[in-house]
Amino acid sequence: MDSMKHTEVELKFPLLNHMKLVEKLESVAKPQKQADFQKDTYFNPAHRDFLSKKPISEWLRLRESKKGFSLNYKRWHNEDGSKAVSCDEFETKIENIDALRKLLESLNFKKLITVDKTRNVWNYKDTEIAIDEVRGLGVFIELEAKGNFTGIEEAKKHLYSVLKEIGAEVGEQDFEGYPYLLLKRNGFL
Repeated sequence: MDSMKHTEVELKFPLLNHMKLVEKLESVAKPQKQADFQKDTYFNPAHRDFLSKKPISEWLRLRESKKGFSLNYKRWHNEDGSKAVSCDEFETKIENIDALRKLLESLNFKKLITVDKTRNVWNYKDTEIAIDEVRGLGVFIELEAKGNFTGIEEAKKHLYSVLKEIGAEVGEQDFEGYPYLLLKRNGFL
């Protein structure tokens, strides 16, 4: 996946058979981390309004979890208005979250929204499978390609195959993400 080192390929869906799927994953997949509470705060820079572009193609996220703190930037491959499942992703661990918050504030980054979720993760056939219980939205499944794929299309095909194989019953695919869905639900979009 060297040619795709900073490229993330993932699928996300509302999950309809949450408990049944957890039972299945417990028997066929390797648990990676269980019940990790994550608080993701999304920011908007003053010099470039991420919300002005439709569809939204950039997010800057500050994550707090049991594992520590991280800063993440994603630029989705949807500039042409398409429904992207891949993005350029850059992430780094943060040692002092309070200092970073003050830095972002000082540089005029505005807080957009906070996403609170509990995440359980399994590894299965070169795929990271996360089941997220998102406050205010419900339960979702995310599948992320973790294998050595030659390109985005091959990784996508693999993820759809795994989704079918594990028997996940899902709603309509989400291409916008949790921050967008919460902003929309709360009347900000």
